[in-house]
Amino acid sequence: MSVLLCTVICVVFIWWFMKPRDKGPPIYPWAFPLVGHLPHIIGDRTYLARFLKSLNSYCVEKGDVIRMWFGTHTFYIVTDPDDSILIANSCLNKSYFYDFAKNFLGTGLITADASLWKAHRKLLNPAFNQQVLNTFLDEINGQARSLVALLDTEVDKKPIDVRSHFVNFTLKTVSRTSLGLDVKDQNVIDTEYAEAFEEYVATLVERVQSGWMHLSYAFNFSALKRKQDALIKKMKSIIDPIIVKRKSDLKMINRSNADNNNTIPDRFKPVLDQMLNLAEEQNAFTNEDIRAHLDTFVAASYDTSSSAMTFMLVVIGSNEDIQEKIYKELEREHVNKDEDITKDVLPKLVYLDAVVKETLRLYSPVPVILRKLDKNIRIKNYTLEAGNTCVIGLQGINNHTMWGPDVDQFKPERWLDPATLPKNPNAFMAFGAGRRNCIGKLYSMMVIKTTLAHILRRYRVTGDISKLQAEFDVVLKPVTGHRIGLTLRN
Repeated sequence: MSVLLCTVICVVFIWWFMKPRDKGPPIYPWAFPLVGHLPHIIGDRTYLARFLKSLNSYCVEKGDVIRMWFGTHTFYIVTDPDDSILIANSCLNKSYFYDFAKNFLGTGLITADASLWKAHRKLLNPAFNQQVLNTFLDEINGQARSLVALLDTEVDKKPIDVRSHFVNFTLKTVSRTSLGLDVKDQNVIDTEYAEAFEEYVATLVERVQSGWMHLSYAFNFSALKRKQDALIKKMKSIIDPIIVKRKSDLKMINRSNADNNNTIPDRFKPVLDQMLNLAEEQNAFTNEDIRAHLDTFVAASYDTSSSAMTFMLVVIGSNEDIQEKIYKELEREHVNKDEDITKDVLPKLVYLDAVVKETLRLYSPVPVILRKLDKNIRIKNYTLEAGNTCVIGLQGINNHTMWGPDVDQFKPERWLDPATLPKNPNAFMAFGAGRRNCIGKLYSMMVIKTTLAHILRRYRVTGDISKLQAEFDVVLKPVTGHRIGLTLRN
C-alpha cells in the first residue's frame, strides 16, 4: 500500500512540475500525467481524422491558439491566418516529426533543413512554372483518357471505390511527368514501388502514435526500424536504376540535338531531365539529392491528388445541380466532345475551379503542418517560445468562422464573387502556408481540373457525401461511404 501511495505521490509531483503553467495560450483539456496529450493521438486512422478536425475547431473557438504537450515538449496549435503566415515565414525548419521520414526523403523539399531547402527550391522553381507545366498537358490528357476507358467498364454497375482508380492514375501521371518512364519501368512503379511506399507510410504513422518511438535510441533498436530499412532499400533499388538509365539516355539525346541543332522550346521534359541537366551544368544536385526529390514528388503528389479527386467526385455526385453547372460550362467552352483539354480552355473553367477549391477548403488533404520554433515568435496575443513546435491548423483556417455563417456548407458560388470571400487573403491554405508551401500547387490544379473535365463530360456521377468517413495517415483520405455510381451521358 505504501509503495502504491509513494508512486501516486511521485506521479502527481512530476506531473505538477512538468505541466506548463505560464500565462501562455489556453491548454487543450484532458491532459494525462507525465505523457500529457499523447494518448489523444493513439487510435486508428479514422479516429485520427476525427481528432484533427475537432482539434482545429476547438482552436478556432478558443481564439485561434491553444497549447498541447507531450512529456516536456509543448505544441502550439494556431488557426489565425495572419499568425500562421508569420510563423510559417519566420520559422522555415520543420518539426522533429518530419525527421521520421528523413531516412527515406532525405534532402527532398518536405524534409530538408531550411538552408538546403532554400537553395534547392530556387533551382527547382523553373521546373514548375506555367510554361513548363503546359508541356505536360498532352501526357495528362492521355492518362485521363486511359482512366476514362477503365471507368467505362464500371458504367451502370454497383457503386465503385473510385479512389483505387485515382491512385493508379495519379501515380502514372506523376511518374511520367517526373521520371519520363517507359512502360516497363512504369509498371514497376505502379506495383512494387507503390506497395512498398504504402507500407512505409504505415510505419511512419505507427512511430508517431508510439510515444517512446519518438526517441531515436528506442526506435533505432526496434523491429519497426528494421522494417523501414528493408522498405527503403526496396524503393531505392527501383528508383536508382531509373536515374542511371535516364542519365545515359539524356546524354545521347542532348548530343543528338546538338548535332542536329534541334531546339524545341515547348518540348515535354520530365522533372528528372531538368534535375540531371542542373547536376551536369551547375553541379547542383547529387544522385542522392535527385532521388530524394523524385521520391518526394511522387509521394507527395499521388496520395494527395487521388484523395482530393475522390472527395470532389463524391461531393459533385451528391449535388446534381452543381454537376449540371459544371457540364454546361464544359459545353459552353466546347470541351464536351472527345478532345483534349487545352491550356487555353483550362483558365475558362471558372466554375469547375470553384468546385475544386471549395472541396479543398472543406476536405483539406493536409489538415496540419508543423514547424520548429527556432526563436521566440510574437503573435497577436501571445509569445510562442523557442524550442517547441507550432502546429499550423490548415483545416481550421479553411473552415474558420471568417468564412461566414455558411462555413460548413458546400457553396462553390462563394468563389465567383470576391465580395463573398473572407477579407483576409490568407484564409485559404489548401497547399501549405508561406514561402515553404507546396511547389506542385499549379501542377496539382492542372491535373485535377483536366481529369475531372474528362470524367464529367462523359458520365453522370452519383454519390452521398453524408455517408463519407475519412482517415488520416500522412494525408486525409476517404475510407468508407465514398463509392460513386456512373452512367453515360447521351
